[in-house]
Amino acid sequence: MKNNTILNFGFWSALATTFFALIYIVPQLIIGIDMPESRKDLIFILLPSMFLALSFLIMMVAVHYYADEDKKIWSHIGLLFALAYFIFVSIVYFTVLTVTMPHMLRGESAAVEVLRYIPKSFMTGIDALGYTAMSLATLFAAPVFCKTKLKKWIRIVLISNGVIAPIILSTQVFPLMAYAGATWILTMPLSSFLTLLLFRQELIINKKSQMTL
Repeated sequence: MKNNTILNFGFWSALATTFFALIYIVPQLIIGIDMPESRKDLIFILLPSMFLALSFLIMMVAVHYYADEDKKIWSHIGLLFALAYFIFVSIVYFTVLTVTMPHMLRGESAAVEVLRYIPKSFMTGIDALGYTAMSLATLFAAPVFCKTKLKKWIRIVLISNGVIAPIILSTQVFPLMAYAGATWILTMPLSSFLTLLLFRQELIINKKSQMTL
């Protein structure tokens, strides 16, 4: 029986991850593969992405503590990649929203040219590194889940999200590769949704066990 604290952190962080992934995906689908240009589009894309990074990191912490002892080496590596993802994208999005955008609005674009969020820029390069790390985090977390049917499905989806890491990285050089990596919009929220179902399922089992004592 897993600790309820771990399960609660896992459930709520997985729920938040699913929510913020979907909140990000909807405007991204509307905008398409093109980089957001307007202030409104940038906010709709980048703001939920910041919260997604935080909730995903917490979910991966919960997955690490949830993992069986012989699987913790895998979840630990996954957690380190999740931390790298959080650091990379948080720097990018916070900088764009609080530094780049205000300067652009004041007509001072030359002062922040290197910090603009445009194709093949420094900022999108760091962003690509971040989402590559996120995919690798799910790939290394996959071995944690086995035995039950639900866990096997989680493992399959995590691996599916993980194997697109090279594609995500290549988008910095070949932006059209983003079409090939578009499976992320399905595999990422699906993996966190299935994970929240698992944590919820185990919370219910724990509750029933406590009631019988």
